[in-house]
Amino acid sequence: MRTTGTGTTRPAGHRTRNGGDADGADGGDGGVEAAWDLAPGPGAAAQARALTRRSLRRWRVTGPADVDDVVLIVDELVANAVVHGTGPVRLALRLEATRAGVRLTGEVGDADPRAPGVPAGPPPVLEWSEAGRGLLLVSSLATEFGTRPAPPGKAVWFTRDLDPLDVPALPADAPAG
Repeated sequence: MRTTGTGTTRPAGHRTRNGGDADGADGGDGGVEAAWDLAPGPGAAAQARALTRRSLRRWRVTGPADVDDVVLIVDELVANAVVHGTGPVRLALRLEATRAGVRLTGEVGDADPRAPGVPAGPPPVLEWSEAGRGLLLVSSLATEFGTRPAPPGKAVWFTRDLDPLDVPALPADAPAG
């Protein structure tokens, strides 16, 4: 795991499409991507989890640890955007082949330009508390993550190198399995 922190750029080759809701569109360079605008509110994280699971299933990402970890990362980042950010929340996912295997890149954006702090270690909170652990979980589960300005706000991105036993992504025009 490598945390690149705040003020960083996304990994090379990652780009998100501009436009409305999409699920499983061909990224133009062999990868597939999906992006959604989520209403900022209590249902945003649940919606993001469902959309992420659906996309991973469509793209034939089947490793249980990969799916569960990616869904948890997305859940934490969307929840942070709702609680600490402003405006609509944008979720984008991209799956692509790399020399080393398969990589998923995710990005969650909101309209607040303030970047989240990079976790230095476990938060000084009571053992039963759930607050303050989101970015610590993200840093533990992602291959790398960081933030970048995305006017009018910011985007928090992550990558996850996936289990090489997973089946490669479907082309955009293939039927969902």
